Amino acid sequence: MKARVLQTERLWLDPPVLSDRFAVAEYCRDPLFETFMTLPWPYEQRHADFFLYRVVPGGWLSGDELTWALRESEGGPLLGIIGWRREFGDIGYWLGAPHRGRGLMTEAVVVVTDWLMTDFGRAEVAWECVVGNAASVSVARKAGFTFTGERPTGLTFRDGSHPPAWHGVLRAGKPRVEHPGWPT
Repeated sequence: MKARVLQTERLWLDPPVLSDRFAVAEYCRDPLFETFMTLPWPYEQRHADFFLYRVVPGGWLSGDELTWALRESEGGPLLGIIGWRREFGDIGYWLGAPHRGRGLMTEAVVVVTDWLMTDFGRAEVAWECVVGNAASVSVARKAGFTFTGERPTGLTFRDGSHPPAWHGVLRAGKPRVEHPGWPT
């Protein structure tokens, strides 16, 4: 499948490229990632290289994992990553620490999920995060997801476990409003 570029008023979303390798490695060394993400830890440059050389192009080619880089303009520096996985039908995302708190990820989640449901034909998009990841919850809530409960994560963590996770869903054709019932 051909990679898609998406845009919002403030963002340019395109596939991450090899020149993003140092930024990916730097951002993924954030101590929060050790707790809340399934990424290798400690995160090393070779992990970023594998992601950019193998995972991103392979995912777009097969259509099984679609990954976008968040940028403020075409060719601009990497701010974060958002992706969708066919296996779980879910989105996942992270933003580099210097770029948090401006609503950029919520904006990216809205444009990606809109594209997934309109152009890519998905009836719904799932979301999950490890219990305690308040920033991820805030993005999903503001993007219009409905909280569906707490249960083990579908992803396997570095130690082979499936820690408790909060889950949500966004359904096509439903209004994008903040739904009650989210964990605080």
